[in-house]
Amino acid sequence: MPTQLIKMDSRDPDFTKIRSLAQASREGKIIAFPTETVYGIGGPMTVAGVHEKLVRLKRREPDKPFSYHIGEWDMLDALGVQRTPAFRFLARKFLPGPLTLIVSNQKGEKIGVRFPKHRIASALINATGTPFIATSANLSGKPSPRKASEVLDQLGDQLEYVIDGGKTEFGGDSTVVDMTDKRPKMIRHGVQAKEIEQALQQMESGNWPRKLVMFVCTGNSCRSPMAVGWLRDELTRKGLSGEIEVTSCGILARRGKPATTEAILTLKNREIDIADHQTSPCTREDVIDADLIVAMGKEHYAFITGMLPAAKSKIKILDVPDPIGMGMPMYEEVFETIVNKIKAEWENIVS
Repeated sequence: MPTQLIKMDSRDPDFTKIRSLAQASREGKIIAFPTETVYGIGGPMTVAGVHEKLVRLKRREPDKPFSYHIGEWDMLDALGVQRTPAFRFLARKFLPGPLTLIVSNQKGEKIGVRFPKHRIASALINATGTPFIATSANLSGKPSPRKASEVLDQLGDQLEYVIDGGKTEFGGDSTVVDMTDKRPKMIRHGVQAKEIEQALQQMESGNWPRKLVMFVCTGNSCRSPMAVGWLRDELTRKGLSGEIEVTSCGILARRGKPATTEAILTLKNREIDIADHQTSPCTREDVIDADLIVAMGKEHYAFITGMLPAAKSKIKILDVPDPIGMGMPMYEEVFETIVNKIKAEWENIVS
């Protein structure tokens, strides 16, 4: 069967064609697709024989592993990635983007993880519902392709489908960092290597967030932003702001709303500014990433554990009443309660 070259707008992919290609990949066809770095080839990890086909296509040693490409954060679960603080730090800074991370999975195996920042690549992978086993679309030892025509020059007669999304943004391979040792190490200098090297140096200095603390309330508009505002201020005063990251979410929150006026004023009276706070709903990804979850009430504990039962061991309940709709005296009282209860959990927060 001759190679089908499928032209597609990288900014506005044709999802009908994407779904058709996803079905072809589930049937065992290897698809060539653009990313922000170079063109890649791959197929769903759940389809038998994908690894062997990629080995034959690239003409490379069979024991040399390929990386897994994901299209959304939840796919890390399918790979069993151990989300260490170091992994979380680099992932938050550079993913999705031109970085491949060599990590350990729950079985203790070393695997490569790549999260392309490209609409066609992510749409294709997400349409299959599982991570891709993927690699650059070139013969082993040859230059990685930046255009669909370069894919065809090297592999065209062996591929059934090539998505032409135009020239890639960077035109160079991703940077690769091995995180399976105590000290993350860059093992391939690729796109954004300088910025990634700076992040590794920051980690080496110890001035990076090794712990993530997340406060949870209902609407993420009063209790949890007040807790975040006070704790960030306290960590700054104690010289710990670079080591501990503090976030919040609400189990019924809508995204992008400000904190209540009363919450802003309560913190302003203590010279703490939370006027820029934006409400955020709690997601499974938030729960997985957090090292310590501080719930304002039992209902928040129930919601979080319902979303991810394994999170039970890292949740603390403060049991703080909701001041929403009340006046400033109630907000002042609730704020003082929050502060006193956070102080009682201080060792859990900083350890």
